[in-house]
Amino acid sequence: MSYSNGIQSSHTFAAASLVGAATIALAGLVGPRGMSGRVSHISAHITTGVTVAASQIQVGTTADPDGYALLAVPVQAINTTVDGDAVAGALGNLIPADTPFAIGDAGGSTAGVVSYTVYIEWA
Repeated sequence: MSYSNGIQSSHTFAAASLVGAATIALAGLVGPRGMSGRVSHISAHITTGVTVAASQIQVGTTADPDGYALLAVPVQAINTTVDGDAVAGALGNLIPADTPFAIGDAGGSTAGVVSYTVYIEWA
């Protein structure tokens, strides 16, 4: 399986609140038929400062929201960016072919809003 000539998808969420309980922004996503996905990158731009407690952007299942990948969003000021390769979750960094997955955040901050994009490569 080679991702070099695969299909890349991106999922962008504007104004996602990191306050309160964990949130699944989008569930029931499925990649191209018969292709496995690798979460390659997650980027988050902080539009309202994250205070008191850190959070994370997560890709997983509804039962295990950070199962495939996550990006830590630390306590950080407004107009800054957290950008990096996705950290593999407990299920590994590979979304099985034809398997529904979800994207969301871990919540937990007393303030914080981010715009974020999750990049997935399919092969």
